[in-house]
Parts: sequence; structure tokens; C-alpha cells
Amino acid sequence: MKLYNSLTGKIDDLKTKKDNEVDIYTCGPTVYNYIHLGNARPSITMDFVVRFLEHKNFKVNYLQNITDVDDKIINKAISENKKELELSSFYTDAYIKDLEDLNVQLPTKIIKVSDVIPEMIQFIQKMIDNGSAYVVDGDVFFSVDKFPKEYGQLSGRTQDEITVGRIEENSKKKNPNDFVLWKKTDVGIKWDAPFGAGRPGWHTECAVLNDMYFDHNTISLHGGGIDLKFPHHENERIQFIATNDKELADIWMHNGHLTFNSEKMSKSLGNTILVRDFLKHHSPDLLRWLFMTTSYTQPIDINDDVLNQGGKFFERLDNIQKKAKQLWAMDDLEDLTSEESVHHYVDRFDDWMRDNLNTPMVLTEIEQAIKEINKDLTNKQITPTFMELKEILRILGFKYELDYTVSEADKQELKEWKQLIKNKEYDKADKLRESLSKKGLV
Repeated sequence: MKLYNSLTGKIDDLKTKKDNEVDIYTCGPTVYNYIHLGNARPSITMDFVVRFLEHKNFKVNYLQNITDVDDKIINKAISENKKELELSSFYTDAYIKDLEDLNVQLPTKIIKVSDVIPEMIQFIQKMIDNGSAYVVDGDVFFSVDKFPKEYGQLSGRTQDEITVGRIEENSKKKNPNDFVLWKKTDVGIKWDAPFGAGRPGWHTECAVLNDMYFDHNTISLHGGGIDLKFPHHENERIQFIATNDKELADIWMHNGHLTFNSEKMSKSLGNTILVRDFLKHHSPDLLRWLFMTTSYTQPIDINDDVLNQGGKFFERLDNIQKKAKQLWAMDDLEDLTSEESVHHYVDRFDDWMRDNLNTPMVLTEIEQAIKEINKDLTNKQITPTFMELKEILRILGFKYELDYTVSEADKQELKEWKQLIKNKEYDKADKLRESLSKKGLV
């Protein structure tokens, strides 16, 4: 499989580790609120990758963090008169539920930051000991001057560009681009450490989890939203290099941001859409389809027009399923599904997925398969194309289960409905149609 690598600026081969294994890490949320659609995009994008790799018989070791220690959490907990970990625990559970509702496979392991504070302190101490970090009055900073060539490579920024773009000033820093590894604080939750009481910096959390979970080894793939490339991923990467003298990940995979009616979706603009609110009105499959319409590296605009297009896509699936089930119920469908495929849609699907997760072309293949199935059904045949489409939808993680068989009871009900129409008993037929419609049979 080939994926666009933000570090090299090229499409690179995804490397496997021992025994055909793939190690993956994706940054999880800071749990002080419910997740929005922008948070869901990296989760669903990586879900496509994981499901495809498992389909190709790779073993996936997938780690994700939960940031449950952060200033935003502390400030919200204070405003709501709650303990920080009480608040973060509530939103962690809400996050897991949102993933399940979106039909996203949970990572192999999810680790809360608060559960690995001792490991973080050891990791920071290691950087102090090797000279890549320094202590000033209880705060610990990473010294970017120790890595003049490596720092900025991921984001493609020079030290001068980083300095110009920096907003906050801190007189304790040796270089304005140095960043916090450990924050001395008297506000909110804190832990004792050799360098003083405080809590870890955000950028250190992900570096530590990769280091400990993957046993100091370079992982195959690191994912996340494009907004995290700098400073978060840049700072995460450099800490791993400082402690292990090797790259954190072979490939850094970044997905584009979301816009809403052509305006960037952000909390500051107040136009974010919570996953839980979206699912009150739409199927999780619609969001999965939406994220497939554009290359994962590009922005996606959410608007009524594209949502309507998605609705029509599922109507086309419904229509071929209804046709197939009605023909099956009337014993009027020739079953050729055991024959060898003529079109080889699964093979073509595999090729497009290997080609930098080319989901727009996968959707093109799906649309072509729907047309072929419609032709087959016109000829009162069900062919391997139907089963291939069913398999592709399954691999992609759609909850939609394409089928052409019906129960014996439903079969009799459909026959009865057809007979009532033939007899022009339309009132009775309409009542029976309501029942069949609820079952998706007409």
C-alpha cells in the first residue's frame, strides 16, 4: 500500500514490521467536550486503512491516546465545579460511544495520559540527561537548537519561519522556538517530579506513548489532522528523535480539514457540528460516504448539496436491493453468484485502495457495480457483482448490509401484496405495503 508521506512530500510504500505486522498511531481527542465532525475525519480515515490492511491479512497494532490532562479540561472543570478526571472520564466515554456509533473499529489499545505520568516523567528526565531539554524554575523546555537540521522537516518550516509565526513569548526559553515538556503550575491537577510539581506538556504525551507501547521502535504509520502537523506532530517527532536517535514513523499521514458551507469549521467560529448531533439526522454511513468523495489529503466542504448526493447514493443501493429481494421472493431470480466474477470489482477495489487510499475512485467503481447489477436484475439474474459489492461495502466499514434473500414469511407477504395489486384490491395492498416498506422490501 502506498500513502502520501508528509515528511518526504512523496507517496511512499507502507512498510510492515515483523511477521507482516503494521504499527499505527493516531492522536486522540482532548476530552473536554463531545467530538465534532472534524475530529471524526482522522478516525474514519484511519478506519479505512485498518480495515483494508486486515482484509489483506496484515496484523494491525493500532494505538491511540486520550488527552485527559490539559489546560482546557482544567478550566472547564473549574467552571463546572468538577474534578478534572471526572470531567475527562465522562467525555472519554462519550468519545468511545461516538466511535462505536460511527462504526469505527476501536484501536488495539487506547491509553489515557493520566495513566502513564511516571513514564512521562522518566521520558522527560532522559531528555534532560542527554542535553536536549533543560529546567528553568520548575518548567522543562525542549531545546530545538540541539537539532537544527531535523526540527522543522515535517512541517517544512525553517527556524526563522517558526519564530515569526510564534505568538506567545516566554523569557525562560533559550530559544523562542523551544517548547514546554513539563509545566510548573499551582492550578489544577499536578504530579510531583524531580524537576518540580506540575503536569506534562501536550506534545510530550504522544511521543511517550509511541516510545513505550512500540518499544522504542519506528512505527509504520502516524495519522492525524493537518492542523496537528505543526506544532504538535513536529514537536512529538523531535522528542522521539532526541531519545531514540531514529524517526518516530516511516509515514506521516495527514488528512485535510473540514469546511461548512465553504467556511472553515472551527470552535472559534461556532460552526462545528457534533458527531452526536449529526447522527440524530443522518446515518453514520452517510458520513463515511462523504469522507470517501475526496482524497483524504484534501479539504471537504459539508453542505446540503453534498448531503443530498449521499442520500441518492443510498437510494440507489436500496433500489437494487429491493428489486433483488422482490425477484427472489417471487422465485423469479436466477442465482449465478457461485460463478467466477467477470468484472473483478474486488480486485479493482484493492488496487485503488493500495494507490494512496484512492476512495473517490473506489466510489466510481461502486457506482459502476450498481449499474451492472441493475442490468443483471433486468435480466432477472443475480451475479457475482452483487456479492462483490456486498464485500466492498463490508471492508469499507459501512453498516449497510446488502442482501437479496428474504425470510419465508416475508416471501409470502410479498407474494400476497403482488396478488392484491393484480386483483386490484388496492386498499388492502396499501396496508400491506406499509409493512413491507418498513422492512425495506418495497
